[in-house]
Amino acid sequence: MATPLSFSSDRIRQAIRASKRRVFTTRDIMNGISGVSRNLVDQVISRMVRSGELERVSPGLFSRPKLHENLGPLAPLSEDIAAAVERSVGMPVIPSGALALNALHLSEQVPAKLEFKTAGPTRTIWVGRRQIHLKHAPARRFRARARVVPLLIEALGALGRNHITEDTIATVRRTISGSDRVLLRKHIGDAPVWMQPHLREIAAD
Repeated sequence: MATPLSFSSDRIRQAIRASKRRVFTTRDIMNGISGVSRNLVDQVISRMVRSGELERVSPGLFSRPKLHENLGPLAPLSEDIAAAVERSVGMPVIPSGALALNALHLSEQVPAKLEFKTAGPTRTIWVGRRQIHLKHAPARRFRARARVVPLLIEALGALGRNHITEDTIATVRRTISGSDRVLLRKHIGDAPVWMQPHLREIAAD
């Protein structure tokens, strides 16, 4: 006969396995299950990490492993990390710098430093014992309905005006959808002037 403790542990495991989110925080699990303690959630997650069913992105931030047939284990996308952080802080958050490049497949590495742009104030938060740097960006960066617009501005800014090539444009065009390109055309004016010709190429039919 299952004990109340084991029943609660099973509920936590089932909730994690059923979640469509690849990256999540401990708070996500707590919000999705009533009547379980933080200590028990931590214990269950720790066991799932030790068994290999989950990976620890950073303390307090976890993901389900994903294996590519040819490339092997794949790191979680920075967009998934950003979404988890956004749920945690309760305001728009987009990857910045190298994380933005990763989200648009312009880089395969998830950098050790997690830095994001937000419409809120500049500040540093902690996910477990790891720092998440949030830097203020103008509110106009976030007014587009699709996150791809501020994400593109961040990624091209990280590359710099002298390092954007035809391959860069082609990669981004393969990565984003046709509907994203339509929306991008409406917000090119939100980007720095030097970047706008590149965005027009990306947004072209």
